Amino acid sequence: MHRPLLIQRIPGIHLSARRVVCLFTWLLLGGCTTPYLGDSEAAMALEDLASGLGGSRLSAQTPTPMRRTVSYATAVGERRADLYLSPQGARAGIVLVPGAVAQGGRDPRLVSVARTFARLRFAVLVPDMPEVRRFRLRASDADEVAAAFDWLASRPDLTPQGAAGIAGFSYGAGPVLLAAMQPEIRERVRFVMSVGGYYSLHNVIAYLTTGYPATTVSAAETASVSARPGPPHPYGVAVFIRSNLDLLERAVDRGFLRSYADYLVGDNGIEDEPVPATLAPDARAFYELLTNPDPTRVPTLIERLPQKLRVQLEGIDPSGRDLAQLQARVILLHGRGDTLVPYTESSALANALPHGQARLFLIDGLAHVDLKPARHDIPQLLAALEALLAERIDTTP
Repeated sequence: MHRPLLIQRIPGIHLSARRVVCLFTWLLLGGCTTPYLGDSEAAMALEDLASGLGGSRLSAQTPTPMRRTVSYATAVGERRADLYLSPQGARAGIVLVPGAVAQGGRDPRLVSVARTFARLRFAVLVPDMPEVRRFRLRASDADEVAAAFDWLASRPDLTPQGAAGIAGFSYGAGPVLLAAMQPEIRERVRFVMSVGGYYSLHNVIAYLTTGYPATTVSAAETASVSARPGPPHPYGVAVFIRSNLDLLERAVDRGFLRSYADYLVGDNGIEDEPVPATLAPDARAFYELLTNPDPTRVPTLIERLPQKLRVQLEGIDPSGRDLAQLQARVILLHGRGDTLVPYTESSALANALPHGQARLFLIDGLAHVDLKPARHDIPQLLAALEALLAERIDTTP
């Protein structure tokens, strides 16, 4: 019995309500400490993001965005979404897909991001994805994202001249990529933005469970690389566990693994590592994956998982798809200090796409919930925002 290698508890940190994005966590907490960034629209956008729900030059110069609830049909039934819109109208449309957080699109920080984008005259649609809010990450998530995009893109007043894209944060970036490749919408998705996203789910699982960012090299080889990502935060493996509990056969095994996830992140006052009783084969295979310290064994251990669990994992893994189906321009942002999804995932995705299709922005001073940016990070942040702003349509008469 042992805790997964490099997985250490951090007392007092409960991230289920704190994790939305890697980049905007710091931006939304920056407040009045934000340095003067200049007078460009990108600079004012960055300043507005840093102010959270407070004041900024952008908020002073633009009308307050409106928010209303809309509904649309999906393959799993009716869904609702929040639509943010400037009274001045839209110059482009964007679907914002949050990561695995209990509040989903109503997390205050995501609300702040949506309002900033609306001030910049994006029509912002934030879909409510109930299963993701419950930490059940499924292959059908991409279908829900595609349905939200289809609703938005079918409204010319919200997507003038067809200017429409999708942005995903953390886990949400995976379903965004998969949705953007679906035949029904791929020709209409002009741009994709991924913040702290992933390319290979096998590599992400290897990182969360062993601390090493790839399954194709040994621990000794990876340890010699100076740019190796830091130790993973236990919140990521806890979400992975909770996401798959309902796919296990026995209630007693689900209860044990739930307690194990709580132990990793310090929830429910569990101080001592739970000891498993006799686990059923499906739960035993899952537990062996969680406690395995060798990244090279991860693909084999995934193959030993029960089929219904493997099907769900394969359904949210972009690396198993033909990326040639992705026609959108891609903006990738990632912090080198991200401890949930290693920055190497965004680098791998950029390399897997055709040359020139993706723009990659790596931020040195960005960690999971703490950013201490170096001066050279600011141009990267501004360039990423400028790339996004360039997707809007000029509606000047």
